[in-house]
Amino acid sequence: MPASSRPSASTPPAARPALWSRGFVLACLANIMMFFNVHFLLSTVAGYTVARFAVGDSVGGAVASVFILGTLISRILAGPLIERFGSRPLLLIGFAAFVVAPLLYWASGSVWALLLVRAVHGLTFGVSSSVIAGAAVNRLPVSRLSEGTSHYSSSTLIGVAAGPLIGLALAGSAAGAGVGGGFGPVAVTASAVSLIGLVTAWFMDVRPRQPEPGHPGDGPASGTAEVPDAQAPAAQAAPTAPAAPRPAWARYVEPGAAPTAAVAALYSLGYAGIVTFLATLASERGFGAVASLFFAVYAGTVLVSRLFTGRLMDHRGANVVMLPAFVLFAAGLAAIAAADHVWVLLAAAVLVGLGYGQLLSAGQVICVTRVPREHAGMGASTYFLGIDLGMGLGPLLAGVLVQWWGTGGLFWVLAGFVLALLPVFWLVQGRQLHGEVRP
Repeated sequence: MPASSRPSASTPPAARPALWSRGFVLACLANIMMFFNVHFLLSTVAGYTVARFAVGDSVGGAVASVFILGTLISRILAGPLIERFGSRPLLLIGFAAFVVAPLLYWASGSVWALLLVRAVHGLTFGVSSSVIAGAAVNRLPVSRLSEGTSHYSSSTLIGVAAGPLIGLALAGSAAGAGVGGGFGPVAVTASAVSLIGLVTAWFMDVRPRQPEPGHPGDGPASGTAEVPDAQAPAAQAAPTAPAAPRPAWARYVEPGAAPTAAVAALYSLGYAGIVTFLATLASERGFGAVASLFFAVYAGTVLVSRLFTGRLMDHRGANVVMLPAFVLFAAGLAAIAAADHVWVLLAAAVLVGLGYGQLLSAGQVICVTRVPREHAGMGASTYFLGIDLGMGLGPLLAGVLVQWWGTGGLFWVLAGFVLALLPVFWLVQGRQLHGEVRP
């Protein structure tokens, strides 16, 4: 491609390909509603289970976590399922399940029935979220892929942050009024939001995006087969070397995304420790209910920082964000361990937002840009398979460390662990990205 046709930092804004297309906006909205429902229910279902069935906290936790088990299984099977049934039917079935499942939670007559519904619900989430991610990426111009993926990742954060905030408030007010054990309004709200998501998904275009005239770099990535030969421009009709055969396991895990996903599973252990034991540390040190404020500051930091980090990755490559993020995340964990005042804890929230929040986004960018574009959904699914694995194992490992070293010791250990992951990332992925700048 001639140098004059490459978008650059000096290209006038009017010449840049559009980012917020109708398809991309719909994908972001659908993603917000799906992740909102997941965390809306995750924050309320354990308490509902304990109150409804008079069981212990461990059973309530099992009902909450079995959803993750279903998600892990479905992320592994996402590729074959999409290949067999197609993206659109699976997306609509997934949102339909999200409409029905909360009402079944409410109607379940036993813990075992609730466990079964949660597991099936998790199965539908893993596949549906993979379809949405693939649709979002396929709506993006190549020259703005990192920026767009970063914004899409922010839509996930909006759902993750808003879900527990609204869910806990709604459950608390309903419980005080004696309404259905506090879960009736939660179930109805979750189903209503999912119904809106189903309507949104109906209008989504999940087909691969064809190149736009006048923007040579905005079509499918090199080596993909998104445009049928009969419709391809003459310049693309030239024969190309046959693609290398893909291993059999690539139907379940995207090879190009696997290295980053493996590292993501490890750095997510650090955030799992925060989610599990931050409230305990805040209570031990007399910080009151500041734990919830910690997550608000964290979410705000991530949203603001992603306004420019995506564009930075488009021009400078992913390492410019990934490498400092490991250091910032480790610093945030160390600040939590050393916090002797509420302002130190809130400063730690900023560091964690700049660290883990950017690792989440940049890691997803790597996993969708280092694979053929028609496999973007599988790349995202593989990445979140790693995240889910780390978030699932993290509380168990953190619990063991707390027994040995206490909550403060836990965060010191996690800080050292995350910092040690920096050279690991460099060896398995970062050095391959060194000096990589997309045109």
